[in-house]
Amino acid sequence: MVIGQNHAIIVGNGDPPSASLFSHLMSNSPTLICADGGLKTVLNFGVVPDVVVGDLDSIEISDLDRVPDERVFKVDADNTSTDLQKALKHAIKIGIKVATLLGFTGRRSDHVLWNLGLLRTFGDLIALRMVDDYGETRLVKGIVRFRAEIGQKVSLSPLDEPVTGIVTRGLRFALRNESLELGVRDGISNEVVQNPVEIVVRQGSLLVFVQRNSDKDFVGWEPQIF
Repeated sequence: MVIGQNHAIIVGNGDPPSASLFSHLMSNSPTLICADGGLKTVLNFGVVPDVVVGDLDSIEISDLDRVPDERVFKVDADNTSTDLQKALKHAIKIGIKVATLLGFTGRRSDHVLWNLGLLRTFGDLIALRMVDDYGETRLVKGIVRFRAEIGQKVSLSPLDEPVTGIVTRGLRFALRNESLELGVRDGISNEVVQNPVEIVVRQGSLLVFVQRNSDKDFVGWEPQIF
């Protein structure tokens, strides 16, 4: 088990990633954490996780029997926290500093919206990104830089309140100290034209979505933490 290493993959019970995406993200041997029903996804890839966390209401007994008891952490069910919250709290407890979230999109739009909000709730405690086969999403406060393929689509969306003082570099449609507001004005389908891309936010929480067109379209964030 690789408990204590500072990078984790946390897998939920939403739409599973492709085998190629999962394999790529596991190539650096991160700690593998399953949030409840995400266990089935991982077992289907022929991998036994390092940790299973949740109230275990979405797990089949036959699947749970394949995981050593000391790797299973049952948290009593309640209506105030989700399995992802439980998994993130456990990850922070064991010293994880960076986490990639898989299986937290698709199926339930309400769950997706809630999970996006958790990027902000836990963002000061652990560096997070949400990844699926179509792209990756991350929350920006302050400044972020990354490298991507020329032509890759980049969308900017305020999480809730208006986001002000946005400056971008390296995108086709530049923002120069401008504001975005959910349902009023956002930055959908911008495009990478130069590297590195830089996004500066003066105030607010801005979601940055970078579309993936192939298995090679992974974002190189600076500092390189993923």
